[in-house]
Amino acid sequence: MKMLAGPMFSNEVLDSFATTRTKKKGLLKREPIEIFEIGQPIMRIFRQIDFYNEDDEFVSTSLVDVELASLVNAFEENLLLWRPLYVGLVHEGAPFDLSRNRLGHDKETLETITNQMINVRKAAQKELEEFKDEFAKVQSDWKSSSMSLLIPRSPSSLREQDRLANIKRTAEGIIKAVSLVINCPYDSKVKSTAIGEYVFVLTTLIRYTSIIDDSIRIIALENPSAENIDDAHMKGRALTRLLEKNQDCQDFIIGTTYTTEK
Repeated sequence: MKMLAGPMFSNEVLDSFATTRTKKKGLLKREPIEIFEIGQPIMRIFRQIDFYNEDDEFVSTSLVDVELASLVNAFEENLLLWRPLYVGLVHEGAPFDLSRNRLGHDKETLETITNQMINVRKAAQKELEEFKDEFAKVQSDWKSSSMSLLIPRSPSSLREQDRLANIKRTAEGIIKAVSLVINCPYDSKVKSTAIGEYVFVLTTLIRYTSIIDDSIRIIALENPSAENIDDAHMKGRALTRLLEKNQDCQDFIIGTTYTTEK
């Protein structure tokens, strides 16, 4: 079990940061339309995931959020669970009470999450390979029929080229996105995974409540390797975005961070 703590920010720094990001309205006299509450720092639970190729050779390692893994509903949300940049950081002890029974998460959930990453990436790689052959054929057919750059392409050939271009962009985008979060080279072939040890990541949450309609939003600060509070804000953007997209994730995070409601 490892812990990634990072710098601890003073109450004054946190309060100043939260105040500057409070939503306001008005042209001349800007009045806040939210109140905020800064939660106590918490250690959020991740697991190390190792990835292997078809020859069972090691490819890469990343970290995945195990507490929110069972709550995500879409591939785009799955991408926001991963923290590749925290792999290899100095592992520090931290003065937090981790005695609560927060371990022992469903192994099947983690396998589902990691398998989705692998399978979606494999499908995109396969589609890209098929696209290359099909695109080459379309280009060859057009050249042989046109015989000259002065002869315009037919509408059907242009539509086909656009279709294939869209396939290529989508497939490349998926491969790049998954490769980034699982920390592997773009051209690598990943076949299997192994679930490794627990890693605890120090996180501070700021809850904003609208004074107009009581709606809630969360800004997450992730402390590992952060140089300052703005850097922690940047590192916490994936969690912040996930809490914007998924209400179940937001409810869970609020429940583990804030013991009382305003």
